[in-house]
Amino acid sequence: MLCSFSEASKLLGYKSRSTLYQLKEKGLLDDYLENIEGKTYLNMRKKKGKTLAKHIRSNVFDRHGFMCHNFDPEAYLDSLKTH
Repeated sequence: MLCSFSEASKLLGYKSRSTLYQLKEKGLLDDYLENIEGKTYLNMRKKKGKTLAKHIRSNVFDRHGFMCHNFDPEAYLDSLKTH
């Protein structure tokens, strides 16, 4: 499941895309980046055994205690099939 930075930030519970862009600049999202026709997307599915959400949760610690949503792309896609 590929998402733009805007879509991914909403699914993960961030108020803006800036946090994801900062993580990208630090190289923390390299395994999850996909380029299609010059546009960069985030792969929300598992890479090396972790979804993007779990990868971020294990690498980012907010001083105010915020943790991104533990978004599961497989469960999300399954929920869409039932509607």
